[in-house]
Amino acid sequence: MRPNQSGFWRVIYIARGEQQARSIEDLLRQAGFMVDRKQLSSGSGHEDIEIRALDAEAEEARLFLMEQGL
Repeated sequence: MRPNQSGFWRVIYIARGEQQARSIEDLLRQAGFMVDRKQLSSGSGHEDIEIRALDAEAEEARLFLMEQGL
């Protein structure tokens, strides 16, 4: 049986565009977090991107982003 991979990751931020997503990913990686992203499809023309951290690190990663003013 294949494990549910969606359980490994938790959304910690919704970036508004590619540039913001890349910036946040870089910030998190430099701090030592493993990150992933998922493009959200929207018909409104906005490019929302989920920034995800490992489930075990999600709370700490969110706090880190809050400390950075995000």
